[in-house]
Amino acid sequence: MTFIAGLNLTEWFKDSISSTLGFTTATVNAEPVHILNGVLAQSLEGPRAPKLAQALISKKSGSWATSDSILRRTAERSNIPLVLPADPLELGSLRNLLRELLGSDGAVFTAEQSYQVAHPGFVTTDRTGAQMGRLCASLLLHHAHAGPEVMALAERLCSPQPNPYWAVQSALVGELTIDQFSIPEVEPVPWAHDAKTDQFANDLGGLLRRTVQLGSVAADSLDALKVLANAAEFVCVLAYAQVPSLMMYGAHTPLLVAVSQDAQTVRDASARGSLPSVHAAMDTWVASRLQKTVSERLGAEVTDRSTVESFLASTIPYGRGAQQKRSEKSQKVIEKSKEMLAQYLPVGLSGEFDLSEPAALALLDMLRATMAQGYSHWFEHHAKRCGFLAPRRGRTIKRLCVEATLATTLVLAAVEEDEASLPYNEWLTRLHSRYGIIVGPASQARHMSPRASEYDLEENRDALAVLLTRIGLARAYSDNTVEVLNPLQIWKTA
Repeated sequence: MTFIAGLNLTEWFKDSISSTLGFTTATVNAEPVHILNGVLAQSLEGPRAPKLAQALISKKSGSWATSDSILRRTAERSNIPLVLPADPLELGSLRNLLRELLGSDGAVFTAEQSYQVAHPGFVTTDRTGAQMGRLCASLLLHHAHAGPEVMALAERLCSPQPNPYWAVQSALVGELTIDQFSIPEVEPVPWAHDAKTDQFANDLGGLLRRTVQLGSVAADSLDALKVLANAAEFVCVLAYAQVPSLMMYGAHTPLLVAVSQDAQTVRDASARGSLPSVHAAMDTWVASRLQKTVSERLGAEVTDRSTVESFLASTIPYGRGAQQKRSEKSQKVIEKSKEMLAQYLPVGLSGEFDLSEPAALALLDMLRATMAQGYSHWFEHHAKRCGFLAPRRGRTIKRLCVEATLATTLVLAAVEEDEASLPYNEWLTRLHSRYGIIVGPASQARHMSPRASEYDLEENRDALAVLLTRIGLARAYSDNTVEVLNPLQIWKTA
């Protein structure tokens, strides 16, 4: 028997999974305000939010993190003509008012800050949404070639906007011009390596490009920025759902979304068919990468059971952010590695046998058991928040859906910039071909298990048309035809 040191699952997951996807699925700390900040920070180089803003509104343990005296000195050194109230009570009231406006998302701390960006000079270097932002920046700038659109958005946000966020932020940053900003060099996304995955990256990048354009033309730039935050989160959710399947099989996982409350078989097929398929594809992909690592590490020794058992027993459990209690539980999981391997071995095994697959499955079990938050939780958390998974609360069975918050993003996902409108059925066809999203009758839906009835699929398709019509993103005619309206056209300023 040869001793070969086991994997450090924390480092392996970071190097093999997070680095390939382009973002980590091991934390759900990123809120929409972090994600928007991350996208802009990774897509636009230039001045960052002034320290004065953080000094004004950040708190620590319920008290102001910066004392009044230090705040006054910070204000005196700033390059803006800010005069703070002399009275401590008035200054406290001003700080509370500004905190309610600029820090209402609860993302402003002494070390890291993410504001509801309304001015390009208020982007920060906050790391919370940086990884998701980096993926979106690669899709946007490299795959969709949207540098000019990003600069157009920045130029628009440098000019006065009709919302209080912009007024306060522009006052705190002072005078900035578009000449102070530039587009950085970015790398392609790490998973785009063949025709299928490259096309998927182009489609996701196209969605982000159109969302950025919306910020340049919309009457209310703040609403458009919120759509950009929603779109960026949705893009990361779609990457999780489809990249493993595209890399392994060259095809999308069918994502059947339930819209109609009356289409029970659609809800059932989405909950027991599509959603488990997403997680199963991710598990299979992670296991395949573990198997490759095991084969590379063990080489010819991969057929020696004693070597494999020793390799598994020396595994370092996933421990990012681990508490002592969880660390002890994780170690107990590793101690059972021999039994975990045995359950994946063929019955009556004798002689030499490639043990890379059973070892990979045992490692997958260890990984999932020792992660404080599994990657499936990451998907469900972000899918709920962007409006792609229901319910948000309660014990009702989980299923993919389309909520009103996602509607504008979803429309932009399948229209082109120069199209004022698009026939509804053509729009649905594009959603399916580009992202694997199924709403009505489709060949993939007929092969799902459980299978939704054709009647319910038609009911579901019509329900989405009604939703889009009610919120002004579609137009229905008397002959029962429906056309989807391009937000880039209907949100335009006069």
